[in-house]
This record gives sequence, structure tokens and C-alpha cells, in this order.
Amino acid sequence: MAPIKFNFLRGIGNEHFDLARIAWALSILAGIGYSGAHMFMHGEFNIIEFGTGMGALLAAGGAAVATKDTFVARAAATSAPGAE
Repeated sequence: MAPIKFNFLRGIGNEHFDLARIAWALSILAGIGYSGAHMFMHGEFNIIEFGTGMGALLAAGGAAVATKDTFVARAAATSAPGAE
């Protein structure tokens, strides 16, 4: 089996890990973990609240990463050639 590649956590150009994408992934994992802990401690689970929260996390994180990537791509396109 091939090792897991974390390309979804890499920024534009796929050269380095992107802090915004890592924070987004950690917030999703934390939301799932907190929901599991709440279900374990209280014995109840509300799919509407979970779905709304996860949807908000996914939408807000996706919008933030997309906005950042757009501005990074624009900045890279307008920078002087060879100014890396």
C-alpha cells in the first residue's frame, strides 16, 4: 500500500504545507472529536446541529482558503519575473 500523501494540505505549487489548510483540517477534526465526546458524556447526538456546525466549518474554511489562494496567485502573477 502506498503511503498517504497530504497534498490537500499543500499550498499553491504543491511545494510546502499551507498553515490555513492545516488549521482548517484541525478545526474539522476538533469538531468531530467534540461531537463524539459530547455523545459519549451525555448520550445524545443531534444530527441537525452537527450538520450545521460541520457545514459552517467547511464553508468558512473553504472560503478563507480560496480567498487566500486567489490573492497569492494574483501576487505571483503580478510580481516581477525572476524576483523569487
